[in-house]
Amino acid sequence: MDGSAIAVLRQTVIMFIIVVIGALCYKFKLINDEGRRQLSNLVLTVVNPLLIFLSYQTEMRQDLLEGFVWAAVMALITYTVFIILSHIFFRDKDPGNSTIERFSVIYSNCGFMGTPLIFGVFGADGVFIQTGFFTVFNLFVWTHGIMSISGERNKKTVLNALRSPALLSIAAGLICFFLHITLPDIVFTALNNVAEMTTPLAMIVAGASIMSAGLLKSVKHLRVYLVSAVKLIVFPVIGFLLIIFLPCSDMTKLISLIEFSCPAATIGTMFAIRFNKNSEYASQIFAVSTVLSAVTLPVITMLGTTVLEMI
Repeated sequence: MDGSAIAVLRQTVIMFIIVVIGALCYKFKLINDEGRRQLSNLVLTVVNPLLIFLSYQTEMRQDLLEGFVWAAVMALITYTVFIILSHIFFRDKDPGNSTIERFSVIYSNCGFMGTPLIFGVFGADGVFIQTGFFTVFNLFVWTHGIMSISGERNKKTVLNALRSPALLSIAAGLICFFLHITLPDIVFTALNNVAEMTTPLAMIVAGASIMSAGLLKSVKHLRVYLVSAVKLIVFPVIGFLLIIFLPCSDMTKLISLIEFSCPAATIGTMFAIRFNKNSEYASQIFAVSTVLSAVTLPVITMLGTTVLEMI
């Protein structure tokens, strides 16, 4: 098995051990639904944005800039194609559930799960490149994504995207990166200590969310496996074929491959709750796809690495 695939497998196993801990904490009532929401907000608004921001506290290098731009291009290409294909795979036989299914196969947990995974495999350089992909993800999910779930079409969705903590941290990080602004060592160390909590906190929340969704009930819903197969296997293969011959580094391609191979996005459940859609179904897709990704993510990464070495 290739080194990158081994690193992904190792990091995936580490993350899923923490997921189990989170699930047990919820089962034994050490974390309740309110605590889960509070931890989720902490990760989304403070811890994860800090990790993204600090990834820009590095020396300006041409390879990083090129990787950032190419990752954004790959996200733009793949999300456009995924949106089109989602309407082919999941037609409006049941409009409410079809909307949830389309959202789930298009948008992955690339921030909540992807960022700590990429940080564990590729380090700060990988997170820097990943933010190019993540920027486009946020623009799509807060415009097309929220409009598809809510059925609303208004300018507020765009403004919400621009005000999201993730995009604000990217903007602040880029300003510091291009102006060569570096934080004092003591400040960087303090913030980095918080940023390094991204993986454990995010995975504990994921485990609690899986247990909250009712995993036993989820695994009995056969339709969820079809959605998960499209999300975890079919779309990653299609996405990889779209980016495989682009003139950029293999590292950037692997980062993008990991990003759109992650399980269904947790934000899909949040949107479903907010707009009174079938949040239980969204949670079931999230739960099953997250569990299955422990197998599919390393395998997809290994295959992608092998193909890149052959061409």
